[in-house]
Amino acid sequence: ELEAICNTKDDFIVTKENFPLGSVIQYDAERHSRLNVTNDVWKRFPEESSPFRHMKHSRCSVVGNSGLLKNSNCGKEIDSANFVFRCNMAPIDGDHIAEVGSKTDLITANPTIIRDKYKNLRNHTMKEKFIKDTSVYGKSYIWMTPFAYKMCTSYTFKAQQVLKELKSDNEIIFANPVFMGKINGYWKKKGVKAWRASTGLFLVSAALSMCEEVYLYGFWPWHLDRLGNNLTQHYYDNHPVHKAHKLPDEFKQHQRLHNEGVLHITTNKCP
Repeated sequence: ELEAICNTKDDFIVTKENFPLGSVIQYDAERHSRLNVTNDVWKRFPEESSPFRHMKHSRCSVVGNSGLLKNSNCGKEIDSANFVFRCNMAPIDGDHIAEVGSKTDLITANPTIIRDKYKNLRNHTMKEKFIKDTSVYGKSYIWMTPFAYKMCTSYTFKAQQVLKELKSDNEIIFANPVFMGKINGYWKKKGVKAWRASTGLFLVSAALSMCEEVYLYGFWPWHLDRLGNNLTQHYYDNHPVHKAHKLPDEFKQHQRLHNEGVLHITTNKCP
């Protein structure tokens, strides 16, 4: 069904092929906003067609950040996948490796983190901090959303420029607003009543196209585990989740797909 509404392998990210010079980008959250693809914008896109075009992995892990992962011992199992998706620059160092592993092929970063945590990369200290923080993910893609809201564009472009300037191994790729819009619409029809899908749901949608088997970890929207034990919001902190998302609605969809054998959800500790 997802493949019928969007060609994920080609449309997951913006490329020179799907947004040629002179085309116009419509922002997917701020629908009234547009951006003309000038030469300065176009040169930021990957040269070739999407690197995901020919991707078909036998097993993928998609790692959410729920407190359920704390002391879960799932690190080895997560890392055993051929391709690992992670969300929102979640920590994978030190104590967390046993819980969540460290292998990373793609991680997402919210553009506002560039403003809030890295002070818009305005000086060398902040640039170095950003490079150091992203280097823990090894040679991986950093998936950002410059075309969700107008304000996201400059933060994302700045981050991309700094990674290139300081010769980082990581590559920033841009979420395609057409893909985002179609996926959002699809899940709304399925009963996710949020104004906008969460990053995790976008990644799960992409993984279903790119992988033969999809395993989810750390997707759990409640503050109690199955045994009634208290959980923190995330495995690394207790900050509340964004009001725009409806995680219980999303979890129902994950559960339905699990029951249909389309994907696997891990909600217990790993062996």
